[in-house]
Amino acid sequence: MSNVYLKFPTIEDKDNWLDYLDEYHKYNPKASPLGYKDDFIFEEWIKNVENSHKGIDLKEGWVPSSMYFVMDDDRIVGTLSVRHNLNTPMLSKYAGHIGYGVRPSERRKGYATTLLNLALEKCRELGLDRVMVSCKEDNIGSAKTIENNCGELEEYVEDNGMTFKKYWINVEEALNKKESIRKR
Repeated sequence: MSNVYLKFPTIEDKDNWLDYLDEYHKYNPKASPLGYKDDFIFEEWIKNVENSHKGIDLKEGWVPSSMYFVMDDDRIVGTLSVRHNLNTPMLSKYAGHIGYGVRPSERRKGYATTLLNLALEKCRELGLDRVMVSCKEDNIGSAKTIENNCGELEEYVEDNGMTFKKYWINVEEALNKKESIRKR
């Protein structure tokens, strides 16, 4: 990891994004990072990303969210979604404020811990003091990522035959530790 930062998606990112999706789908053909589906038109998806960030024309039951590419220099190494509130049953039950993923070839290199910390900066900008983040019970790497960012396990939540670990993070506490987190 040399220069990791968040980038709001733009039309200019199309080739880089399609390359990311190609790799991701080889690992998990059913995955839809940042809600992107195979039949989407990239330019229309970008407009939806912009509208979601502004809270415009949201689908019923959706909340405003900001989506980012996690960049290392000029390559997309992950994705991030920060939901501005938890005003739906699914979000408040287990999905939480933050969703993220790391490119399969870049996993186990520390990107997830760094990108979650970058997400907390965005949460602070939104005025969020505490945020909820979850992971599947058997996802040891994600649990460690959340715990590395001061996540405190609140409970286990069952939904559709799956068990999730539901954590809360004090944003300021985690950001005060960011220097040590980003050096890992």
